[in-house]
Amino acid sequence: MTPLLQLSELARSFFSLWTLFPCVLFLFGGARAVLQKRLWTALWSLSGLAGSCFLWQTLFDVHLFGDGPDAAAVSLRLCALPVLVWAAVLAALTAAAVGILFALSRREKRSVTPAAVKQCLDSIPCGVGIFDDDGRVLFPNVCMNRLAVALTGERLLDGKDFGKLTVGKVLPLEGRQWRFRDRDITLGTTRVRELIAADVTAEYAGIEALRKDQAALSRLNRALRDYTLSIDETVRRQEILQAKVRIHDEMNRLMLSTAAVEHGNVDEENKIFSLWEQNALLLGMDAEPDAANKDLGDLEAFASALKIRLVFKDPVPPDLSGERRNLFLSAAREALANAAKHADAENMEISFSETQDAVGCAFTSDGRLPAGEVRFTGGLYNLSVLAEKQGAKVRARVGEGFTLSLLFPKTR
Repeated sequence: MTPLLQLSELARSFFSLWTLFPCVLFLFGGARAVLQKRLWTALWSLSGLAGSCFLWQTLFDVHLFGDGPDAAAVSLRLCALPVLVWAAVLAALTAAAVGILFALSRREKRSVTPAAVKQCLDSIPCGVGIFDDDGRVLFPNVCMNRLAVALTGERLLDGKDFGKLTVGKVLPLEGRQWRFRDRDITLGTTRVRELIAADVTAEYAGIEALRKDQAALSRLNRALRDYTLSIDETVRRQEILQAKVRIHDEMNRLMLSTAAVEHGNVDEENKIFSLWEQNALLLGMDAEPDAANKDLGDLEAFASALKIRLVFKDPVPPDLSGERRNLFLSAAREALANAAKHADAENMEISFSETQDAVGCAFTSDGRLPAGEVRFTGGLYNLSVLAEKQGAKVRARVGEGFTLSLLFPKTR
């Protein structure tokens, strides 16, 4: 077989170039192995690089000095080997270098490596930054660096200062809305902080649209409430008008009855006078829509005019103030009016009770008891509507006497 030394200079140059090819492959493979922290693969690459470089140096020595005395003895002996041996060795080195690169590339695609993690974090649409307690940045992805430049004019250099500017806030950056939050994480034995910037543009737009809809709904609710109140006022005025008409008709009847009463009949005259007094009081009550604002003295005067003895068994609780006191007085006047008109009552007791959740007012009158179910119409219905607006309840119970109850939720 022909030794390599006897080949032409052009042929030996081809083998020299071939030896450079595995040198480059081993060098690149060793660098990738170091990045992937594959120690044994890096050592194999270093060994292949050393062998390839040695063969290239041998050919370079022969190329310079030929087979003269200046050439190294090792170079002459190796170049005396057949061409097929050289080709086999270089082919083996090339295959080994290609195999190492292929294995490293396959592992990089199928295994979780630092490079793969960085590539993944750089491709996600949110910003990620890792820094220690002193603010030293350990890792920022591309998105976080971009946001830092948009906010501060420079890349993320101090995580602690950047966190003070952003954590817990929604900031408009690059034409979008970004929410920043952080948390503590532990990597091995090291405690670090993670800063996350999430794109919440869609959620923010939805919240803004919801706020606008809520504002429109609030305006609609206010309009409906005002409309309802106007209806209540209209109904109340209509009921007052109807009551005045009835009282007016009743007074006409009383006038005729008064004219027809026998002079000197004291019982008939007293009865007619009592009816005149009751109708006059009822007319005054309907004509004064703010009667609920009067104090307890007015309530007792009203009871006295109706010839009903009013007894307070308990003091008025402090929770009954303001609007609640007005509702209580309205309920008391309604109870007195009903007791005088429908039961010919002579006594009424007002008692109070308190529980952990409610304050109760009870108006108990004697006289005739109602037959059948008590229906909330007229004044009782209006009272129940007013109570419902304050979260209170109106109830009626028939026992030894008739009891109208008003139950308020307890204020906190």
